[in-house]
Amino acid sequence: MVEFALVAPVVLLIIGGTVDMGRGMLMYALLQGASRDMARQAALGYYSGSNSLPPDCSALTTPCSGTSIVNGAHLLDSLGATVVYNDSGSISAAPSGYGSYSGGTTTSPGTITLVSPSANTVYVFIYELDSLSGTNPRWSCPSCAAADGAAVRTPGHQLAVVDLKLQWQPVLAKFLGIPTVITFDSQTVIRMEF
Repeated sequence: MVEFALVAPVVLLIIGGTVDMGRGMLMYALLQGASRDMARQAALGYYSGSNSLPPDCSALTTPCSGTSIVNGAHLLDSLGATVVYNDSGSISAAPSGYGSYSGGTTTSPGTITLVSPSANTVYVFIYELDSLSGTNPRWSCPSCAAADGAAVRTPGHQLAVVDLKLQWQPVLAKFLGIPTVITFDSQTVIRMEF
């Protein structure tokens, strides 16, 4: 009985840590899959009008079954993650409130740093590396349509970038009162097909 009392907590921590690590690896794999799927959608001309609305092909006589690009991030909903996506207030600036963008060129994405992130939350960043317009990167900004055009992305085989960041708090760390949060990052860059 005494031996069990001494060994059981350690064994339970090892089992809990192993399960937590497996859950974290699953979430990271789902994040990567969501990033790739969202980028494949972002490369299509049907999705050039909006990241958060169904594609143009859903208005055809025989509509397609496509949903909005940001729906791809909801693969992690079943694991308790919350998805956050905001359009930008300026075509030349990252969405305000949850991330800041720095660096990058017309051919390579920059770095996004989360601002005041919340645990178990997926932050979605979708933008275009636009070598034609001079605005680089080009963010989705519906309120900018009058000055910059309604399209989220411009034609001409530009690069679309989908960057997903997951702030994940292991259950075991939360249970033990350890304020540990791990940031998973998955970025996919794809050349647009229009």
